Amino acid sequence: MSEENPEVPPEVPAEEPPKEEEPAKEEEAPKETSSAPAPACAGECPCEMIAQPFRDSDFFAKAKEIFMWRDLMKSLAVFVVVNVFFVLLLCYDFTVLGLICWIAFFALLAALLFDIMYVIAYFKEDKEAKSQLADKQFAIPGEYIDGFFKLVGDLVKAFLGVCVNAILIRNVPFSLGMLGGFLLLIYLAGHWGICGMLYVAILFCFIWFRLYEDHKQAVDDLFAKIKEFVKKQIDQLKEKLNKPKAE
Repeated sequence: MSEENPEVPPEVPAEEPPKEEEPAKEEEAPKETSSAPAPACAGECPCEMIAQPFRDSDFFAKAKEIFMWRDLMKSLAVFVVVNVFFVLLLCYDFTVLGLICWIAFFALLAALLFDIMYVIAYFKEDKEAKSQLADKQFAIPGEYIDGFFKLVGDLVKAFLGVCVNAILIRNVPFSLGMLGGFLLLIYLAGHWGICGMLYVAILFCFIWFRLYEDHKQAVDDLFAKIKEFVKKQIDQLKEKLNKPKAE
């Protein structure tokens, strides 16, 4: 009788330890390349030097909201006050200090007339009389005053830096252009004065910021064409100067 061979169970392959999954590498986002042209001047750009104090100023950021006519009534009130103030300065030969004193004089006169009963009671030695204005609270906006003078100081510093860059001829086209710029400033300062130039600058802000926001593309295209035209003229001048003379 033949012995039957016992069935050998098939070998079970050893299980391989699970492989640790490598963390998926995050795909790097393609770096955006700016299509904006680099400034024409190397080093400290004069336009950036003048614009930087405005960017850093909290006072100008708040003033810009008025220039943008976000709040129509507030912007209109400031616009009227600015026009009256500068018209009195420029057309009626007021000085800044004199005009401020006149405003304070009429404000005080109005306050005395408003609270005339308290004034009369003072001379009657009526100690029970109460002022209608004494308990009113009025905070002088010191942050606006500090911000304004800081902005003026930074602008003066930036303008002097631009003058130094022009005098040291760090950029030839800019130095040549500043000759015309200085002549224009001399003419404006002689005919309009500081107050007149400041008045024009404020009116420009009331018009420019909103105009640029509403027609940004058209304005950018116009400035690009002007810049391209000026660059073309400079290149033509360089070409004529570098052209070899015919023997």
